Order: sequence, then C-alpha cells, then structure tokens
Amino acid sequence: MIKFAPLVFLWVCALGCQQDTLLKPEPGYGYFPLQVGVFTEYSVTETRYSLSQAPEIKNYQRRETVEAKYTDATGQDVYQVKRAYKNGAGIWQADSLFLVWRSTDRAFKSENGRIEVKLVFPIAEGVRWNRNEFDVEEEELSEITGIGETKQVGDSFYTNTLTVVQQNDSTLLSTQQKSEVYAEGIGLVRRKIRSVNYCSTPECATQGIVSFGYVQTITLTKYGE
Repeated sequence: MIKFAPLVFLWVCALGCQQDTLLKPEPGYGYFPLQVGVFTEYSVTETRYSLSQAPEIKNYQRRETVEAKYTDATGQDVYQVKRAYKNGAGIWQADSLFLVWRSTDRAFKSENGRIEVKLVFPIAEGVRWNRNEFDVEEEELSEITGIGETKQVGDSFYTNTLTVVQQNDSTLLSTQQKSEVYAEGIGLVRRKIRSVNYCSTPECATQGIVSFGYVQTITLTKYGE
C-alpha cells in the first residue's frame, strides 16, 4: 500500500491542478496592456450631418502615449496617457491627458472627471456590465462578443481580438451604435460611433437618408515603444 501512495498523490495533484485551471480561466489582461513608453497612433474620420448643409468630413491623426506610472493612496498602479494630434505641418501637438488602470477584475479610464469601465475580467463571451458603474452618468451596458476572432482593421489583420458592443439601437428614425475592438497585446485597435437621425418626411421616410447626426471611426495605424 505504501508503494502506491506516491502515485495516488500525483494523480490527486494532477486532478486538482487541472480543476484549478478550469476554475481560474485566463483573465485576458493582454487585451488591455499597460506599459510606460508604449504609444498608439490612430487615423480618425469624422462625418457630421446637418439639415442646412452638406456632410462635413474631417480626417486627422491622433497619438496616445503612456507617459508615466504612479501608485495612488490605495496601492493601485495608475498610468498617465498623453494625447496628441498631428497638425498641418506634420508635427504632433500635445492636447490632453487621461488616466488608465487595471484591477484584478476591471479596466478603467478616467477623462474629464468621468470614470468608465472599459473591460471586465476574466473576459467571456456575452459578459455584460455597466460602464458607468463608478460615475454619476446613467447606466450604460457594454457586452463582450467575438473573443478570439481575426479582424481586418485598416490594412492590418489582428488574429486575436474581442469586440465590446457599447450600444446597438436602430429604428426607422435613428441609429445609435458604439463599439470597440481590442487586440491581444495591443489594446484598442478600432472604435466606431454612429449616432444619426433619418429623414422622416413623406418624401424620404424609410429611405435611410441621414438628416443630422455624427459618425466617427478611429483606426489603429501604428504602435510601438
């Protein structure tokens, strides 16, 4: 009996380790990486619609650089990110700062006094949360979909992504859609916002003609250190 004890021990240990792995799935922190010195550059396209004039389209470049890290009073590591825009002369000009951090079960962004829950961990298909949980704004639900999908963003393909659907409401009168795509090891690679109202007069109702609203697409073009 004594000779078999080590085998029994190893079997129990192996089973226990396997169950522990099943009970503790990979959190997915790689979708929201944080490292000082890393930058991301985005191409931004905005279209504004109004009743009085033709659509106004703007294209510009944006850069976000993780500049510093500090530890707050609670012991939480917080990262400071500088946002800059490229001017007509091709020079990056600093614009604003915001903060990001990650706890064991959430990823946060704080900008202009507003705290937003960007992701929750561990990531899982269909998980939903209130991204305004720590803010005074009314409840707004986000949902994770498409974990592990390969997506083309601009000219690049990302083999391991997830999509956060922040809003997806559509009627004959309006469309309200917001979504973000995150790639593992990089973070945000695309954001889309479509908030438009359609013409409702008898002449153009149900034709999908935008009378006023706003559309924005942010696409990753470059990242590195």
